[in-house]
Amino acid sequence: MKNFLRSNKGKFTVIVFEFLLISLIAIGTLWFLMEVGLAEDCWVMCDPESYVCIREQPRKSSEGFGGATCGSLMETDGKQKNNYIHVIDVPAEETEGWISTQYIVYDEPVRMNQKALVVSNGKLAARKGINGKVKTWLQPMTEVTILIYSNEWCITNYGYVMTEFLEWVGDYGW
Repeated sequence: MKNFLRSNKGKFTVIVFEFLLISLIAIGTLWFLMEVGLAEDCWVMCDPESYVCIREQPRKSSEGFGGATCGSLMETDGKQKNNYIHVIDVPAEETEGWISTQYIVYDEPVRMNQKALVVSNGKLAARKGINGKVKTWLQPMTEVTILIYSNEWCITNYGYVMTEFLEWVGDYGW
């Protein structure tokens, strides 16, 4: 074995060097992708008569410089901080900003006026935003009106509710 290592010392050094170089390139690429993020479309989902504030920094106390209405198409680079998501190419502002993740969905929201029933095993939380604070509790079989729908979440007349706990009343379906 010693003779093999002595005779192949140069080859062994090259292999170790190549391994380290490839590892550094891979780590650098992953860091770059995590830092830069990848552009992705997302939509604002909020009360139909309201808007979501776009802030300069990812915190509630940060200055707001614009608003996005429900259904606004946004582009994000995937960066998240303090429950805010970084949006780029903000429409009409030609800049970037931060929006609370409570109001972002990745499937285009649809406006509707559809009745549904709560079909949970117990009380269901109607929230102030996606995964937001509880606004009120709904009992099983409570009738709600779905105002906006987007895959996992609906905005109802009571607040944000997960679609898996609602059953359509009428001819519609998920």
